[in-house]
Amino acid sequence: MLNRLLRGISTHHVQTVRQAWRELLNDRQVATPLVREKLCSNAWRDKPIGPSASYLGVLLALLHELSPEEFKKEIQRLRAEPTHPLHSNTIEMMAKRHGDQVFGNIIGQIPVYISREIDKPELIFSYLQRWSQTRDLAFSKITRVDVIALHPEMDYLGRYNFYYDGIILAWQNEVSPGFKHWWRKTRTELTFYHEVGHHYYQHSEGGQVKEQEQEANEYQWRMFRNAHPFLITFGKVIFSPILIAMKLSKRLSKS
Repeated sequence: MLNRLLRGISTHHVQTVRQAWRELLNDRQVATPLVREKLCSNAWRDKPIGPSASYLGVLLALLHELSPEEFKKEIQRLRAEPTHPLHSNTIEMMAKRHGDQVFGNIIGQIPVYISREIDKPELIFSYLQRWSQTRDLAFSKITRVDVIALHPEMDYLGRYNFYYDGIILAWQNEVSPGFKHWWRKTRTELTFYHEVGHHYYQHSEGGQVKEQEQEANEYQWRMFRNAHPFLITFGKVIFSPILIAMKLSKRLSKS
């Protein structure tokens, strides 16, 4: 499984990586020592060539998922070993994960990691618990959910890690009560359903692919309707006359 994972990384074969990653997480007792054995390599002393540049980061990310304790030990060991500067940068970047703690699990087994920058982590966790229970939501095979703080320079509200079936959400702090608070929650909920939509369709291309984004958008609104049937009905009652009036106005202006 481990060799298959690295082969999938080297060939950019998303389905191979997904399957191997999931199988490794399901067999932690066997996988953990194998990953540590793979990390005990002299290859990190040399300049990375080709796909080997990704292997160290992938193995450390996997070890962190399998066992945070073993991950900490391995980071300490690698820091004491002579490594190429590029690999040293990878080690230091991955070492920042040491502070990551699982805030809680939803649907029984899916870990949720919430950044320490989030003002009220218990609030967003309660939302995630509720959203994950939405009728017909294809959520049970997501591997993890990360919630990070939204910063002005960021150009996204959420991302789908298509290699590992993980979801990243950006949460905005310091929102005043009232409509702004409701809009922040609703916007994040829609983003959550959108990213699950990418998982549901098993999209395997990075970036903004028009067809994939359209499918994810359709999925997000379908799930939002399932989660808020009364709100959708109320909205139709309130806004239908306005929409009808707008259509009539356009027809009259044309005639």
